[in-house]
Amino acid sequence: MNQNFTIPAFAEPITSLPDTPTCEAAELKRRFQAPADEVRQAHNALAEAHEALDTKVEGIVTETFVGAIHESMFDEDLTDKLNGKADQTALEDEIQAREQLDTNNTQAHNQLNTQIAAKCRIVAGSYTGEGSEDRLNPAKAITLGFQPKAVFVMSANWANAYYDQQWGIMALPGVPGTGLKVTGNGFEVSGWLNSNDATYNPFRYIAFQ
Repeated sequence: MNQNFTIPAFAEPITSLPDTPTCEAAELKRRFQAPADEVRQAHNALAEAHEALDTKVEGIVTETFVGAIHESMFDEDLTDKLNGKADQTALEDEIQAREQLDTNNTQAHNQLNTQIAAKCRIVAGSYTGEGSEDRLNPAKAITLGFQPKAVFVMSANWANAYYDQQWGIMALPGVPGTGLKVTGNGFEVSGWLNSNDATYNPFRYIAFQ
């Protein structure tokens, strides 16, 4: 029975990993090694089948033909050349397969690093309010260069004689907080979040892209 040694698809391709892997380092290394192991197993199976086929063919030739040509009948130099040619061809095929696999792994690794970096960007900073102590202070725009997925703003120094604490406001696109609204290019603060009172300043923020 003929055996099919082709690999139509890897059982554990790198591309099946999520954009932000959560597995341990050892598991991530194993996933990157898995395609190479599949190639090695297929190659070994093919080599074993080739050896078994050679044995069968040699037996058939011996039984069918009288005086069949054997390697021992060749000139020593010719034997060495023929064997060397076969070994060189197999070696070149193996090298080419490994180089292609290394290239694929490198491309997948680079793509994964790029995707992880893009999905984990956090911008932090601070600003000083410009309005009075009035809660109706006008809006102040904070420009980030992108629309955040979420913004958290808190007072750095709000305290009095009875207790010390800090407070903060969070907003999402389309879901503003008290005095805080996400914009297409950053966020806006108003009311207490735009007060110039030293009790509250400076204000600090974290924005998630």
